[in-house]
Amino acid sequence: MTPTSCRLPLKRKRSYEPTTTMASGPVVVDLSGDESTDRWLSARVINLIVGPEQKKWAVHEKILVEHSTFFAEYFQSEDGRGRDELNLPHEDPKLFALLVRWLYGIAFMSGGRRAFRFPVPDGKETTVRDFLRLYVLGGRYGIIGVRNAAIDALYSYYGEAKGNHEAPNLHDVKYIFDNTAPEAPIRLFLIAHALFYLFSWGRENSPLPDDWAQVLKGDGEIGFAMIRMLSEWDWVSGKNAPVMTIKPRHKFHEHPPTPDIVKKEVDEGNILEL
Repeated sequence: MTPTSCRLPLKRKRSYEPTTTMASGPVVVDLSGDESTDRWLSARVINLIVGPEQKKWAVHEKILVEHSTFFAEYFQSEDGRGRDELNLPHEDPKLFALLVRWLYGIAFMSGGRRAFRFPVPDGKETTVRDFLRLYVLGGRYGIIGVRNAAIDALYSYYGEAKGNHEAPNLHDVKYIFDNTAPEAPIRLFLIAHALFYLFSWGRENSPLPDDWAQVLKGDGEIGFAMIRMLSEWDWVSGKNAPVMTIKPRHKFHEHPPTPDIVKKEVDEGNILEL
């Protein structure tokens, strides 16, 4: 059997999966008379005040509450009607900038018909840790779509298993294990890439990185997750490790209830990259 990154069963709650195939040719978006865009952008504007520096974003209410159970409860519940501002002093403005970019990437630039994909982290404008933190932020506010978009960026960053495979920093892995539920698909994703590194030929005769000793000596949960995944790969003693492959990115997505406009209009193969 060929080992994969995710032999452990993932519980699928919905049948809908975001599209994951690149569109051929340039993407042209015509917003004239676009009812799906109007639906999100014709509502009132609310203010989000973020971080100790009180960075302010004016965001259309409809697009925010459409994607977030937390914001829907805060602004549209019986107690929340009439609210037009929310102060989030403990959040990082950089993460909210990414969240707002995702919200308007979906609504304004594609009208909800394409999955929005972030650029691959370059270590300057954005880092791997930024997208890990964005994933966690999406969980705090019930925004599954931005969690999937963060996975997509990391999926492109780590790529397929290769001889000089880059290992996730285990401090990053620990951050995810400390801030996500046990069934979070990103855990399997990061553990898979850690194992890809462990068995890559480029690591032969090299010591493990310092962060592995620092984390694994104090966190048995991560070590157990590695052993459990290895047990699912069914390797046999005395044989060479077979080629390792990562499952398609949508296997690491979560599946929330999707707005009717998206269910009706999503066109497989259409993805907007910015």
